[in-house]
Amino acid sequence: MTEAIVTIGGLALIGALARYFFGPREARRAEERGGVQQVEIAVRGGYSPNLIRVRQGVPLRLVFDRQEAGECTSRVVFPDFSVSKSLPAFARTAVEFTPDRAGEFGFACGMNMVHGTLVVEPDGERPPAPAEGRPADGHPHEVAVAVGVGPTMEVAGTARVEFSIRGGGVTCPTCVRTIEGTLDRLQGVDRVEANFGAERITVDYDPGQIGPGALREAVRASGYRIEDRPEPGSAETEDREAEARRAEIRDLSRRVALGAVLTTPVLVAVMATEVFGAGWVPQVLLDRWVQLALIAPVMLYTGWPIHVTGWLTLRHRTADMNTLITIGTTAAFLYSLVVTIAPGALPEDVREVYYEAVGVITTLILLGRLLEARAKAGTGEAIRKLIGLQARTARLFRDGREQEVPVDEVIPGDVVLVRPGEKVPVDGEIVDGRSTLDESMVTG
Repeated sequence: MTEAIVTIGGLALIGALARYFFGPREARRAEERGGVQQVEIAVRGGYSPNLIRVRQGVPLRLVFDRQEAGECTSRVVFPDFSVSKSLPAFARTAVEFTPDRAGEFGFACGMNMVHGTLVVEPDGERPPAPAEGRPADGHPHEVAVAVGVGPTMEVAGTARVEFSIRGGGVTCPTCVRTIEGTLDRLQGVDRVEANFGAERITVDYDPGQIGPGALREAVRASGYRIEDRPEPGSAETEDREAEARRAEIRDLSRRVALGAVLTTPVLVAVMATEVFGAGWVPQVLLDRWVQLALIAPVMLYTGWPIHVTGWLTLRHRTADMNTLITIGTTAAFLYSLVVTIAPGALPEDVREVYYEAVGVITTLILLGRLLEARAKAGTGEAIRKLIGLQARTARLFRDGREQEVPVDEVIPGDVVLVRPGEKVPVDGEIVDGRSTLDESMVTG
């Protein structure tokens, strides 16, 4: 009976977890499952279908399947709802918003050459039957309706912001994909590009709908942290990030050191006793209360960066490496805690504790992050040194005379004066030269 109850309970728990992660999500499911309308639109010389009927007040998800690479259809614009989205070639892109008013609204490509119509039916009304000569919506590729002119409202251009994803719980490519998905779903976000190796994420957005603060807050709510890079590539930005990386290394070093000091006695005692049958191990180290006292700080302090991100991602119904570690170590720690505090609640043959596993896993994971942070710090220092080698000023020949200006003010076509011992820019073209001991002039 006990085994049957445990088996049924386990299956129920597995089913609940499967529904939690893979079941219908609010405002994210097709065919109004979970409260969302979804329509798929093929983009190939036009929109198919180009007449879309939806209900007012219900979140809408339009999935554009762009099957071409021309510039014409690289963007779709819904001016009446202030929505503009880039459509990468040969990719599926979701555009999400809520049609809050009824009527017929045009949408078009960024060049206003390809058009479609979004018909928003008033809430509570049944969609009318298809007009004569117009096939039913069940055959989307047969729908063809003349929509006249395209958008009449100008959509503002996008702005670009770059963030650093160093630290902040971002430990694997899955974390980066989660951040990309979080940002890409935000109203006003046009495009998201992330690079885990370079620890950078670039976002193109509509300043009229969203700003960098809202982007950071959305990522923070999903369990991660990103930081602004106001002047990407500048010495000031690199110096600031180098200092932040050093602070991260110091923090990880403290956590790893504490974890190693507290975990080692428990690990040695358990392994020596259970694997080698050693009799010299002090009994105090085998006492469960002593092991609890040693491992609790490792669980709560050393593993804190892991657990914070892990539980936040779990709350948002996603998972990454932090989530897996958090669930595993928490389950082992809580089970061991029950065995320690109330051993009578469990059968005698399953009253084992796993404190050493909790300590070892947590400490080794943080040690790996520390080594990774040190390696990236070395790379960052090399980049800073390269930046320091770049020229600060250039000598130009303008208006018949020599001028020294900052390199930022050099423009294509300027004539640069190169003196003996100096190098010619790789993209420059020598326009005049007299000898190796004299001056030469380069245009670039």
